[in-house]
Amino acid sequence: MRIYRFRVLIDHPSEAFRDIEIGSEQSFLDLHKAIKGSFAFIGQEMACFYVSDEEWGKGPEIPLADLGFAEEGEVPALMEQVYISDHIRSTSQRFIYAYDFLHMWMFMVELIGAEDPEPDVTYPRVVMSMGAAPDEHSKEDDLSAGILPDDPYAMDDEEHHYEDDDEGHDPDDEDHNEFGHGSIDDLGEEFR
Repeated sequence: MRIYRFRVLIDHPSEAFRDIEIGSEQSFLDLHKAIKGSFAFIGQEMACFYVSDEEWGKGPEIPLADLGFAEEGEVPALMEQVYISDHIRSTSQRFIYAYDFLHMWMFMVELIGAEDPEPDVTYPRVVMSMGAAPDEHSKEDDLSAGILPDDPYAMDDEEHHYEDDDEGHDPDDEDHNEFGHGSIDDLGEEFR
């Protein structure tokens, strides 16, 4: 058995990363658990790996569970069924790890070394930890950010003082209501 050392970088402004060593005959499920644990993610969210290329393109998927999205007649190989060595094609092999499909935590996983196992060591193991990992739930507040502006119809409790504006609009003009609109009575006979 070979031991592969992967650098796992979270796609987040913190740029936190972890180096994880794992055995060639261990599964992607073992790597999934090691990544979650090393970043202190404790949820039971769906996840998958994508075999990647030098440009971080998404290749074949290795899901945690079969969600039924595969082509008819195809059954995806699940994380627990796929060994790490099954997808090591080069000395710089890359994978993309997606965790929590609602919040889409993305991780870049790159092979940075391979060696013989050390005696009496349990794998997988974290051998380097840099940067503070973001809170697993920190993206929940971001889901609606930027989608909707502040409520344009909200009425504040504060007192409003109106002055004539630059366009000559007089808020005291009886032909306009508090929102600056005229009434239906202001429309001509053709609109009644």
